[in-house]
Amino acid sequence: SAIGAGVLLLAPGNLSRASTIQDWYNQPLAWRVLEHFSERLPSAMGAYWQVYIAFIILLISVVLSRNSSSKLMFGSFLFMLGAIAANVAFLASPAMPSRALNGALCFMILSISFVAHSAFTKFNKASIYLSVTTYAMAFLYFIPSYILYYSSIKSISKQTEIREEIIDRAKHNKQDQAIIPDYYFPPVLHAGPSLDTFNSEAMSRYYGIDLKITAPGFFDYSRAFNFKPLNINAKICNNVYIKSLWIYKQQMGIKTFVIFEFNKNPADSL
Repeated sequence: SAIGAGVLLLAPGNLSRASTIQDWYNQPLAWRVLEHFSERLPSAMGAYWQVYIAFIILLISVVLSRNSSSKLMFGSFLFMLGAIAANVAFLASPAMPSRALNGALCFMILSISFVAHSAFTKFNKASIYLSVTTYAMAFLYFIPSYILYYSSIKSISKQTEIREEIIDRAKHNKQDQAIIPDYYFPPVLHAGPSLDTFNSEAMSRYYGIDLKITAPGFFDYSRAFNFKPLNINAKICNNVYIKSLWIYKQQMGIKTFVIFEFNKNPADSL
């Protein structure tokens, strides 16, 4: 409704964010329209490539089984237009975050459901093969996607425990500030599930202590608390030693990472 759209568009948060991205609004309207339809919209619609593959396979199955329905095809086409319209609506927005693409994805899934209904109500040998191929493709994509997502969420949970333990220790020692590491979100198959990287000042008020968050890391530091380290005690220079190290695999065992623990910051000895 117009009231609901007004509440969302005129929210104070939107006005506050708009003031920080004047470069976009300073561009001519024609440039913004061209940028959206030539760059952002194709990129956004291309994010659903798995759905398109399944859609094409199921559509071929419908044609081979000769079970197409004009009403179902019209419904499918209508929801596909809805998916496009959902992303076209971001024309006035200076950004299209990954989470904003979920609306169009829902429309695409509804669109494919109409074709799937036609494909699965009448079978012949060819349509059965194509339907099985669709299921196999979705299943084989889902398994690694789910495993990576589950391991990432598990890592974030452990990182949260580490951060809160640091905060509790600082508060117990009556320190004025707690220095905590930023989150590291392990890689997943697509960017949709990743965390928002914004660190709000409200976190300090929530925990009741001033928080200083270090720069984003490039490794999963929670692994250092999940496995027993290898004790090294190897001298590098002066009084700098490598005390221990952790070796772990990430991305379903594809990449190997090594975490070093020093007795002090090596940069202080340079």
